[in-house]
Amino acid sequence: MIEKLLQRAHSNVHVLTQEHFPGDRSVGGKFGMNSRTITLYIHEIEEQCTELFGSLQYIEQYFQIIFAHELGHAHDPMLEMLADELERCSDSLQSARISLRIEENAWEYARDLLPEVEPFIFQTILDRSLEAYYDALTAHQTGNIA
Repeated sequence: MIEKLLQRAHSNVHVLTQEHFPGDRSVGGKFGMNSRTITLYIHEIEEQCTELFGSLQYIEQYFQIIFAHELGHAHDPMLEMLADELERCSDSLQSARISLRIEENAWEYARDLLPEVEPFIFQTILDRSLEAYYDALTAHQTGNIA
């Protein structure tokens, strides 16, 4: 599946799989901009799938979607510029907007890369993934910033 999506994306990024994410968060995958490496965390992907859908029934599609999203970061022509803006940004509202844009770009790429994936599954994962970004923007708009 990894090779199939790499070919479909015409991608030459490196891909690693690890059993666990080495931190406290539940991260299914990450893209290292400098190393051009995508790392997928198997246990976290399985946990997320079970939490979101109640079982591992959709694990293959879940894995594909997470990987396609990370490929979206790898192939985002705006990522380097947005990451630089984010690093220089001192305004928390603008930082939240930039972070959301980075994620939305990757999700748009993933959707285009996986037209065969069940739309309900894709949208459910996307909605959960973006929830914290939208919550951060809402907090700024309502003045409930932590």
